[in-house]
Amino acid sequence: MGAVAREVAVQAMEAGHSVGWLLGPDDELADPSLETDFPQVLTIVRGAWDDMDKYDELLRGSDAVVVALDLHHTPAERFRPTQHLVQRAMHRTHVERIILVSAHGSGDSARRLDWELWARLNINQLFYSLLGTRALCWSVVAQYSEQERVLLRDQLRHTVLRPAAVVDGPRMGTYLASPSHVYGGYISAADVADCAIKALENDMDVDQAFSIAYSSRVA
Repeated sequence: MGAVAREVAVQAMEAGHSVGWLLGPDDELADPSLETDFPQVLTIVRGAWDDMDKYDELLRGSDAVVVALDLHHTPAERFRPTQHLVQRAMHRTHVERIILVSAHGSGDSARRLDWELWARLNINQLFYSLLGTRALCWSVVAQYSEQERVLLRDQLRHTVLRPAAVVDGPRMGTYLASPSHVYGGYISAADVADCAIKALENDMDVDQAFSIAYSSRVA
C-alpha cells in the first residue's frame, strides 16, 4: 500500500472511523502495530487483487471508498481494472460515495503542467497514443487519467483529488485545495490524506476535481 493510502487509513482510524483494508494473500502490513493499535476499527480482508468477492466483502456496510493507487505498489496495468472492480463492488453493495486520489496533470489538468514536467510524465503516453494503445501506457499521468475516465463514466458521488508532487512530511493542513488547475507545487502524503478525510466528513464539493498543493500558481 502506498504512502497516501496508508495515511488515509491511519488518519481515518484516529478520527474514529472504521477502515477496511484489502491485502494480497501473502502481503504484510507495512506497520504491523496497526492491528494492535486499532483492533476495533481495522478490518483486514485478504485476497487476490482481482477477486470480485473480496471487494464485495470489503465494501459491504461501508459508507464510502477512498482509492489511492501508486506505481510503487500497484503495477501500471492494474490501475484501470482495479477502478472498474471497485466501482462494480460499490454498486453491488450500495455504496455511493468515492474519493479518487489521482495526480496533478491527469485528466483535464494536463494542460496546466509546466512543459518540462509534462513532457517527463507523458512521454510514454504520447508514444502509446500514437500506436493507438493508450491503455497500455505505464506513465503516471496516463494511468491516473484512465482511472478518472472510468470514474466519470459512472453515476457515483465522487470527488477527485489531484495532488502535486507527493513528498514525505507531516500533516500541516496549510495546503491549497482548488477546483482551478495549478502549476507546480508539492504536498506531503499526510496532507493528501487529510484532504481526503475532510472531503468525506464534510461531503466536500461532490462531482468536482481539486488540485492540491502547498505552493503553486493557480490558473
